[in-house]
Amino acid sequence: MKPLILATLLLFTLVGFAQSAEDSYVASLSGIECADCKKTIARSLGRLKGVKTIRIVKTGENRHRLTVVTDGSKNLTIADAKKALK
Repeated sequence: MKPLILATLLLFTLVGFAQSAEDSYVASLSGIECADCKKTIARSLGRLKGVKTIRIVKTGENRHRLTVVTDGSKNLTIADAKKALK
């Protein structure tokens, strides 16, 4: 499972968009092959401070879109995401 998560990390870019008091971050993912992979990613990122909602939606054959919504109390960085997914 760890190699899959690490490979996934290399393939996404987080972009933040301010929405009132909340921040949304969107990433493109690939390499997710099962529901357990989605659960692992969602659980890991959900432990980050300020994270309210995580959505992983299939957008293609082997592509997914990750959306992370935070309460705006802390900016989420790629380093934060990588650390959470290790």
